[in-house]
Amino acid sequence: MTATAVTQVAELNAHLEEMWGHLDTLFASLEAGGGWEQKHGADWTFADVPYHLAYCNQDLVARGLQLGADYPESEQELLASPQALGVWNDRKFAERPAGQTAAESVAQWRESTTAIRSQTASMQDADLERRCWFPLFLGWGTARDLLMFVVGHDWSEFMQLRIHMGLTEPTPSAAITRHYLGRLLGFFPMFLNKEAAGARSFAVVMAFSDPDVGAWTIRVADGEASVSYGASEDADLVLTQSAETFEKTFQGIQEPVAAIEAGELQVSDFEKLALFGQLFPM
Repeated sequence: MTATAVTQVAELNAHLEEMWGHLDTLFASLEAGGGWEQKHGADWTFADVPYHLAYCNQDLVARGLQLGADYPESEQELLASPQALGVWNDRKFAERPAGQTAAESVAQWRESTTAIRSQTASMQDADLERRCWFPLFLGWGTARDLLMFVVGHDWSEFMQLRIHMGLTEPTPSAAITRHYLGRLLGFFPMFLNKEAAGARSFAVVMAFSDPDVGAWTIRVADGEASVSYGASEDADLVLTQSAETFEKTFQGIQEPVAAIEAGELQVSDFEKLALFGQLFPM
């Protein structure tokens, strides 16, 4: 084994351990304060979060890593739309044992993190390219895809829970925040309204105020959209906000208008903001 053979695996493992530590901090606070029954959005309570993370870790990631290319064809469910994902989540929640406590769900989540650790413990960087089944939108992908999903999914669920708890800490590292934002913004081209785009050229910079996170440019040209890291100097629109504000508006926790009025979201051109909404009616 060369000295660099596990560099990428080590970085992914470090990101996973960091996010699991942050989640543990929030869960410990809820366990100590008895706040598990508080509302988490319209449909969930705080107690639903560790259970959701547990089955996602186990079913989507640990099992995929364990089976690799041998994932049975009869079990290759593909959740190819937000609607299909919602149905799957509903099914998984229906499988939760009646009366399961929040503490039991936290224990189940911790077991799921141990299952992932057991798969990554002996991995080398080359193993990240192993063929693995990933049910969310992708189908066949790689071990890297599965582990990168966990990092991003954990960031999102952690941040949403932290927001609902009214906390500002712990704070994920800039590298993990960049990872999440980059992956999420990378999906924007899928939602381009090509009829609205036409032959139009348009560029929007999504600038983040968090230290060392940076900015991304979403560009529309010739009826297609692309995303790149960095702030374009010829942008038609610049949106400046924190990663937390972006998560709040993207997840429907806060209306964009409210974020603008509160000064949490700065908009360089409101007419161009309306056009951005037409181009990406998400």
